[in-house]
Amino acid sequence: MKDVDRVPCPQSPPSTRACSRSEAADFDYLIKLVYERSRIRLHDGKEALIRSRLGKRMRHHGFETLGQYCDYLRRGGDEGEITHLIDALTTNFTNFLREERHFEFMVRQGIPGRLAQGQRKFRVWSAPCATGEEPYSIAMYLSEHFPPDQGWDWHILATDISTKALAKAQAGVYAADRVESLPDAWLRKYFQKGQRDWEGHFRVKPELSRRVEFRQVNLLGEYDVAGQFELIFCRNMMIYFDRPTQEQLVGKLCQSLVPAGHLLIGHSESLTGLQVPVRCLTPSIYQKM
Repeated sequence: MKDVDRVPCPQSPPSTRACSRSEAADFDYLIKLVYERSRIRLHDGKEALIRSRLGKRMRHHGFETLGQYCDYLRRGGDEGEITHLIDALTTNFTNFLREERHFEFMVRQGIPGRLAQGQRKFRVWSAPCATGEEPYSIAMYLSEHFPPDQGWDWHILATDISTKALAKAQAGVYAADRVESLPDAWLRKYFQKGQRDWEGHFRVKPELSRRVEFRQVNLLGEYDVAGQFELIFCRNMMIYFDRPTQEQLVGKLCQSLVPAGHLLIGHSESLTGLQVPVRCLTPSIYQKM
């Protein structure tokens, strides 16, 4: 039988082993599948990442090669496995109080500027919420500035495409090194310290977590979030999308903003040049027109 042609993996470093043409086709298939389902584009050069992150899924099904796993996906009929694939290949990095200037804007300008006189009820959306650090940071800031025991009625919707990330977020349990950025007073006020088997961990207290609703949502798919929000966080997500997808995403999010509501994006992101219904107030902070 004729040997399979060997070609270098696209943009792989010299130390990376070569892959067959069929394996290169498998990588292309996975990259296209992730893009179709999540609009996240895994650029060339991600072969090592794909291999390492899909290893657990391959072992789960008893597959020895990436080709066997891809053939399984190509046969279709297992939407649950597509969810596992997206979970494995999407990065969910975040931490508490990340880009803290946004939280300060929210409580000092964003929310106060959108409330009608006497209005004490409002909503904020964290999309994507990853493993929960962002929505819980929002909740702590809101608790400090709009205390529920003083009649404020606010709610946070926290969504993500990854069921794995959402499970961690809903549990609300974090290792000590994950909460180092929080003030000691907030750690005592909003977290329970783990004992015995949970020593070295902290859990979000129920009075805070009950203010946050977690839901799986594909922001570029069909979803119903019921109602509008005074402010939406959508940070460090658009860097994974092409420009048409960015326009689509921002357009959909703006439909869920109240008139003149605010959209906050990552500090490394920009909407400049996009045809979207917002105006820039300051880098990374936009207002619906």
